[in-house]
Amino acid sequence: MDALAAFVTLLKPQAIGAKAIHGAGRWGVRYPAFNLPSFALILKGPCWLAADQLPATTLEAGDFVLFSAMPAFTLASDPNVKPTAMDPQPAANQAEDLFHGDATVEPTVSMLGGYFSLDPINASLLLDCLPRMLRIRTTDRTGGGVPAVVGLIQQELREERAGRTLILSRLVEILLVEALRAAPVDLVTGGLMAGLRDPQLAAALRGIHTRTAHPWTLATLARECAMSRSSFADRFVRVVGLTPLHYLLQWRLAVAKDLLTRQQKTVGEAALAVGYESASGFSTAFSREVGQSPKEFIGLHRTAA
Repeated sequence: MDALAAFVTLLKPQAIGAKAIHGAGRWGVRYPAFNLPSFALILKGPCWLAADQLPATTLEAGDFVLFSAMPAFTLASDPNVKPTAMDPQPAANQAEDLFHGDATVEPTVSMLGGYFSLDPINASLLLDCLPRMLRIRTTDRTGGGVPAVVGLIQQELREERAGRTLILSRLVEILLVEALRAAPVDLVTGGLMAGLRDPQLAAALRGIHTRTAHPWTLATLARECAMSRSSFADRFVRVVGLTPLHYLLQWRLAVAKDLLTRQQKTVGEAALAVGYESASGFSTAFSREVGQSPKEFIGLHRTAA
């Protein structure tokens, strides 16, 4: 497993619902915020999108947009239409077809949209990794397999076949990987993806994410990148936005949260698995950063596993 795969796997994404949306004539809809990761692939366009606290934009055929937490938004044929208020929640694990505007004529806008949930224990990792809205032109060479994966999610949600939950979880994982890999360079301003795109820092990040229990130090991480400690530390902060050891700490604690709650590990087992020599040292770091001791954290979250 590489660094990006380890990151997405820890998020445990699960598809909730998807919609095929069509519009003709003049139409507009307004959705309240529902703060879940959401996506849309524009099959035919254009249409107008205005999400709260983001610049309004026109979406064209071939555009893919991913929101790390969906804000309130308006979608319309043009900005002068008074939108109709909508309920954002489709039935769980089902696909819906929606038609807006004049249903007697051929649609001028078609899209596939959906949303998914993340494990709440580490959901903030995605917020830290993505801009509020990620827009990708899937017709570009870097667009990757996003359209194919969105189509498979839509198909799987429509069909009551054995293993659907597992297939959907894997498809959403693949969608996130494809979207993160295809993210335009100018939108990736820090975090894991910025670091993985840096040829000098990628080796250190691969080590942190795939050999988390290794006794990493600033010197050994710098050695992975064939850099001096000072050059490595300066570049890491500039590109990723955190010091190397703070980034290492945050990743170790994210993994530990999963081990303690979802995998039912003891405090001592989790400590060893993420690179601490003693449960006491791990507990001190965990309490300082999380604001709760590992045992308190288990008490609050393990029952929800």
